[in-house]
Amino acid sequence: DGPAADVDRLTGGQLARLIEAGEIAAGRDKLTSWLAPAGLETSHVVVVGLGDPATLDRGAAAAAAGSAAKLLAGQKRGRVVFLLVDGWDEERVCAAVSGAVIGCVGQDLYRAETTLHPIEELAWQTSHAAAVDRGLLLGEATNLTRRLVNEPAGKIYPESFAEVASQVAEESGLELESWDKQKLEEEKCGSLLAVAQGSDRDPRLLILRHRGAGREKPHLALVGKGVTFDSGGLSLKPNDSMKTMKCDMAGAATVLGAMQAIARLDLPCHVVGLVGLVENMVSGSAYKLGDVLTARSGKTIEVLNTDAEGRLVLADVLDVALEQGADHLVDLATLTGACVVALGTDVCGVMTNDQDWCDQVLAAAATCGERAWQLPMFPE
Repeated sequence: DGPAADVDRLTGGQLARLIEAGEIAAGRDKLTSWLAPAGLETSHVVVVGLGDPATLDRGAAAAAAGSAAKLLAGQKRGRVVFLLVDGWDEERVCAAVSGAVIGCVGQDLYRAETTLHPIEELAWQTSHAAAVDRGLLLGEATNLTRRLVNEPAGKIYPESFAEVASQVAEESGLELESWDKQKLEEEKCGSLLAVAQGSDRDPRLLILRHRGAGREKPHLALVGKGVTFDSGGLSLKPNDSMKTMKCDMAGAATVLGAMQAIARLDLPCHVVGLVGLVENMVSGSAYKLGDVLTARSGKTIEVLNTDAEGRLVLADVLDVALEQGADHLVDLATLTGACVVALGTDVCGVMTNDQDWCDQVLAAAATCGERAWQLPMFPE
């Protein structure tokens, strides 16, 4: 029915015959590229399987459109039109657009020959124009986060991350407050500063704010760990474990992407995002095992492993976040390999001291197709 019936009619029943011959499958994420079909003024038709319509949630819609966009982005293309089957609601349309925007962007930042080529124009046959606009903004925000995580540590370090955040804030209408090393010292952020002291790059703490509601206290605070490179410090990581440590700022990148999306969508809420940015490096001034640090909260911390630096950074940033008085707080961090041992690389671990809030976060993750699993956090 719908667009598929139109394609079948214009091609003289070719689509139906291909399905009957088993050349096209309807299972979820099954893609069939149909070259230059007679009767259509297009070089390709990509038929995307959606599986059982009853299970076509936002996550499945995003994955389906993303897979199609990735396939088509293998070559340079001027225009791609997505024809959506009848009955798609605004949420699924929004998710599909977001998935397509993400799907046609690869990890080709420094390749002479790229594997994926951003499609010049994506068009959507749908009556939900506002959902298309929302999906575009969400996809662009996700791609901002992906780009920051994929950039090497020589390109993204505390100061340069802050410069990107400043540009995002200006373009999106976010308020931005940036704490440099002197301000961090004045604020007695001794825990974060200790991690940073082995690097030639000065640390930063950024506070981004979206005032989409007329209330003083935020509805939500987002906190991100931003260790732009983690050598492990004096507790030095082995070579293979260090290869991906440019990604140890993924929490901070996620907060920045989320804040960009919140501001560009002009959501009716007051949200504050905070990120702590440091490099954890080895030098004569690096913090040492046995050091006793004093965090901004006044709590003292004995260092027994300099590769447990993420919690030291977050200790001070969370203390600043608590002062904002938000109703809810979400802290995002690449904090411990033990979580990967427990859940693998495709599932996010969730821990909480507020079960009702956690249930809301997990429900939102499930709706969007994000894999998250709650881990125990007993009082002791």
